[in-house]
Order: sequence, then C-alpha cells, then structure tokens
Amino acid sequence: METTCKQCGASLGDGEAFCTKCGTRRGESMASAPAQRFCTKCGAALAAGIQFCTKCGSPAGATPTPAASGHGNGALTPANASAGSASRTRIPAPAAAPVAAPTPAPAAKSRGPALTIAAVLVVFAILAAAGIVAFFYIAHRAKDAVGRIERAQGSSPAKTGAPGSRGVAAGNSGAAGAGAPTNVGVAAPIPTAAPGPIVPVAATGNQAKDWALEYERTVGGPEADLVVRTGDINNLGFGWPAGFDPFSGKSTPPHPFPDINHIPPGAPAGTDRIMIGSAVIPGYGDGYSGSLTDCLIAKQLPPDAKGLPKVEAACKRERQLTMPQPIVLDVGDLPATIHAVEIQIFADDFQAPSLHSHFQVSLNGTRIPSFEYALNAIDQSGPIGKLLTLQLLPEYWPLLKTGTVKLLIDDPTTHVPDGYAVDFVRILVNPRNLKYQVSLAASVVDADKHTPIAGATVTAALETASTDRAGKCELTGIPAGLVVATANATGYDENSVPVDLVAGQTGQAQIELHRHQESTEALEKAIAETGTAAVYGIHFDTDSAKLRPDSLPALDAVLGLIRRKPGSRWIISGHTDNQGNADHNQTLSERRADSVVAWLKAHGVSANQLVAQGFGATRPVADNSTASGRALNRRVEVAIAK
Repeated sequence: METTCKQCGASLGDGEAFCTKCGTRRGESMASAPAQRFCTKCGAALAAGIQFCTKCGSPAGATPTPAASGHGNGALTPANASAGSASRTRIPAPAAAPVAAPTPAPAAKSRGPALTIAAVLVVFAILAAAGIVAFFYIAHRAKDAVGRIERAQGSSPAKTGAPGSRGVAAGNSGAAGAGAPTNVGVAAPIPTAAPGPIVPVAATGNQAKDWALEYERTVGGPEADLVVRTGDINNLGFGWPAGFDPFSGKSTPPHPFPDINHIPPGAPAGTDRIMIGSAVIPGYGDGYSGSLTDCLIAKQLPPDAKGLPKVEAACKRERQLTMPQPIVLDVGDLPATIHAVEIQIFADDFQAPSLHSHFQVSLNGTRIPSFEYALNAIDQSGPIGKLLTLQLLPEYWPLLKTGTVKLLIDDPTTHVPDGYAVDFVRILVNPRNLKYQVSLAASVVDADKHTPIAGATVTAALETASTDRAGKCELTGIPAGLVVATANATGYDENSVPVDLVAGQTGQAQIELHRHQESTEALEKAIAETGTAAVYGIHFDTDSAKLRPDSLPALDAVLGLIRRKPGSRWIISGHTDNQGNADHNQTLSERRADSVVAWLKAHGVSANQLVAQGFGATRPVADNSTASGRALNRRVEVAIAK
C-alpha cells in the first residue's frame, strides 16, 4: 500500500483513503482521478453519487436560472454579494482539484455500535474536508465551470452589452445610485488590441455621465483648480448599492473578487483588476482569489505529466494578467500657482499588516515614502473598497510638470501573495469645497513606555497638528474615508494608523512610536521589507561633510549589513531638509554620501560595491514645515542597487 500521495507526495497514514493535503484518493494521481462535478445552479462542487446540491438544494443536473450564472447581473444583493467572498479572510489556493469521496461500505455488525459510529465520523470528516477544499478551489472558477456545463446542455449564453457600452452602463446605474450595472459580470474576452490614447474629458456636473468617464480632466471645477482622474467610478465594475457615494467615506459592501479572465473592456491599465506583487513567484498560489491557480497546478504536476506545457502556458498568462501596472494620469498644464496637491486612491483589499506584505508607491519612478506609510498601514478585509486621500509633499510637485504621471503600486521585495485592486485614482491640485469632511482626535505615545510624546507631528491628508504635553491633538476638515494619521517625532520611527470614518464623524487614533533602532539586524530587516534603510545615527559637523565621532555605532551597523551580503552593490545616499539654498543642499548631500563611502572603503568594503548619491531636499519622508519633519529628512539611506 502506498505510504505517500502519488499526486503531491505528502505522507499518508494507515487507513487514510484520501490525501489530507491535496484531496487525491490513495493510489490515484490527477490524471486518473474521476472528473469533478459542479452544481449547474450555484457552481458548488458535487460529491460522487449525490442527487441534490448540499449548498443550494437544487437537483444535481438542474437547469440553471438566469440569476445563477457566475456573477449574475452584478446587483449587490445579500445573496450574490457574499457568493464570491463569504469568508473575509483570505485562504491559500489548494494544491489540486480534490476528488470526491465515494459512499463507504457499512461497518460489519459484529463490531458493535461504537465502531459503526466511529466509522461514520471518520467518513463524515473526510467528506467535509474534501467538500471544503473543493468549494474554495472552484470559488473563483465557478462561472467558467457553470458556463461549460450550460453549453453542454445547450443553454443560451448571456447577452453582452454593445461594444464600448461598459463605461456608460456603469456610470448610469452606479453613479445615480440605482444599483449595479446590468452588464457587470458578463463574460468578455480579454482585449488583445493595443490600448488607445488617453483622451480625458471635462466633467459636466452630471454625476451619471461624469463617473462613467474613464479619463477625466477638469479645470476650474467646484472641487479644485485642476482634477485629473484615471478609472471610471464603478467599484471595479460591480456597481454601487442604491444611493451609495464612494466619496462619503463609506466602505463598499463585500463584492466578488475581480476575475482576471473578465477584465472590463476598456478599463485603463492598473484599474478594475487584481494585481499581485512582482516578487511573487508563480507556482505558490496567490492567497487572494485563485488567480494563480494554474501556476500552483503546474508546480505540482510531475515533469512528464500529460498536458504540462499547456498548464505552464496558462500559468504564464495568469502571472502576466496580475502583474502590477502603472496607472497613467494625463495631467497636462498645471495652474500658475500651486499651494496644495492631494491624490485620492479608491483602494480595494490592501492587507499589509496582517499578511506582512510591503507596498512601494512611486510617481514616474520616484518613490513617495509618505504614500507607502499610508498603504502599508491599511488592513482591509476583502474584497472591500474605500477612498484614501493623501497629501503630496511640495518637493514632489515637480513630478507633475512632466504632463503625464505614472502611479505604480507594487510589492517587489517580500514575495507575499497579497492581491489588491484599484478602482480609480484622482489628482486634485489646489483642492477646495470638500463635500464630505471628518475630524480626528489623535494621541501619540511611546510604544515601550506607554508615555505621551509631546511635540510630535500628526498629519492626515492636508491637515497637520502638533501634540501637547499630554501627547494629544485634533485635526479637522479631513476628507472622509480611510483617514491615515501619520505621526513622527525626533528619535522615533514614523508610524501610521488608519481610521475608517464616514462623513460627519469624529474619530479617535492612538499612534504608538518606537524608538529608532540602527543595529545591523534592524537595518537588515528594513532592507528585506522595503529595499532601503534610513540611518539617523551618522552625524556631521554643521554645514560640513566631516563625520563626527558619535557616528561610529551607526557606521559599524552599516558595515555589518554589507558584510552579511557579500557581492551585493549598495547605494549610499545623502538627504537634507529644505532649509537654505537648494543647490547648496544638493552639493552638501553628495559630499556627505562620499564621506560615508570613503569610511566604508577604509574598513574593507570593495569600491565596486559602493555608489554614492546625493538628493538634497528633493526626497523628503516627512513635512519640512515642522521641526520633527525636518529632523526625519536629514538622513543617510542605504539601499541595494538593482
């Protein structure tokens, strides 16, 4: 008798008829396992020999009703809103399609009632485990399975909307609050033609029409001097509940996972689709919606399995469809005077705190640390969307002058399969007249001592305040939604806390700050998570590049970091605050980086491992208008060169 599973290689215990890892019957591989059946009404897996679906009660083989196909008409009723996300906790994709267990033979009478009960319990446990695994395995593919069965039975396919109607349909139904669009969820081929040029259109004030626009550029409107948007406002194509306004701060109801095989036609790159960090290795599932299931199957098939090349091709296609893409915004000419810039992201299902992913955010290739703090603080159970409003610091405004801005969200370092989605992105230059506002009362404390931190700076959107002696402050006039409050104080690591606030509410946020650590281990952890590490313990004489003696502990930590990664190339960069002349700050930052590189070379690091760079005040991590922000901006950074 086999002691290992022929499908996945897992160990099999005595008396186990099925593998507890992948669900395959003992002695069978995927090629010999019987075909899985699915309910033609709800798409649930059917165990062998059953006459009625255990999920919806329909007879096995019953003809589906119009409302039973995959996503149906997309209306967010309690039934289909939970169909794609009954569990709000992510699950890893199973190794392979499980095999339904046959009805066991009854136990011998001579064994007595106890043995009979035990046997029934064992069989029930096996059936339950197989059913659970089967349900999650086919959850994201139920549409396709039902579609194949319907075609085999001769049922008519769902009618699709007219070409190009997707944006208008979404806007007319969702924007006006009349419910979900009628065409949502209908199977549509993935566009193969090259995307057309971006043609933004000015808003008209007609909400239904304006929200249907995939690209907007409005000058002198009621919200700001300039509003630029990419992505129609339609909840990833699922539509809004009646009367729902995404700018009011309300979260969307749970909705099905976006299907990579049915990306809405015409959806701008980076919107209305699942994206999974570029560091995720195909073959381990995606932990989100089953979007990389073919990659998982390809990994577990033996090298000589029939059809392996086809599965590998499907895996490559899945990885391509989920690769992070930049969201392109056509900014055009900017107003003559700029006093504030906000960027709004309707973010769906970011879960960095619980899944330990780490997102990087860049505009035209330049990372925006304050945006990264905010996105990595969000822990949305999903799939649920929410509006996030972020302040773009003045030092990054020149990035908008190129006329075209590419916003990229990616996790290129952790390999964590944290899938996420974006409905739309907006840039507001000189925003005004907020329709929905909230207030926030914040307190800042030492994470270890639990004592208040006075003089800390708290920022949320465009609002900033300093804490009093009790470590408290209040911010008002913040856009409703996911309010991300970020606190910083001299000697501490910056930290952000999200607060979910609906228009008119006042929220509470307690932000804990940890003392900044600069041991080799702490730097190594920062490099692993973010690709860069800030060092504040390297000190220089005033307006000089001469290293002070008290810099030795931090320099030793950097030296230890480099020695732990032999053969790696490192970028040592200098940064200043914005005080003084910009050209002088640029030169000073370059000289300080050179000084650190010279010290490392003198202590045995090869010259070809080190690159010195200076950025002056152009790459702040905090607001230069506050003393604590300026202190955080005066730093040396260490990063692995790509």
